[in-house]
Amino acid sequence: MAMATKPPTRKKRRYGPARAGDVARALIRAPLAKRGFAQSQLLTEWDAIVGVQIADLVRPLRLGHAARTGVGGTLTLGVLGARALEAQHIEPAIIERVNAHYGYRAVSRIRLLQVGAEVFAVKTTQTPDLAPTPAQENAVKTAVAQVSDENLRDALERLGRNIAIRGDINRREK
Repeated sequence: MAMATKPPTRKKRRYGPARAGDVARALIRAPLAKRGFAQSQLLTEWDAIVGVQIADLVRPLRLGHAARTGVGGTLTLGVLGARALEAQHIEPAIIERVNAHYGYRAVSRIRLLQVGAEVFAVKTTQTPDLAPTPAQENAVKTAVAQVSDENLRDALERLGRNIAIRGDINRREK
């Protein structure tokens, strides 16, 4: 009697636009895996996992897994040189909080690595609030003057102002 074999499963195709979160997750998976992070939560939610005071002191850099048992890996943390002694004293608390987050003994050791201040810097990419020049403002108003719907005209004016400002910023950067 021959055994029935399962037909090969087909990969589901998704039609239409993809969710931004799915695309981003696929892009960052490989760089995170290189550093030993199977999940990005340890990096993205570091402040919530260990607390704000500890998060200001150390940052996660790499998570190495134990070779034989698979549990109790080494978490490499970046710390400023002057604060390394303080970080050494709170290692047990960090291990306890990270393991509580994972739900098992994921970390048994912590290795401290001296890093520069750029690891702790918060990068903001806000553009300065600029206003269009009076000539740009007049050009935008004359371009949308013929639009009869008031809400549409206001929206087009805002769009025109933003385009004018962006054009000035791009010319200044070059």
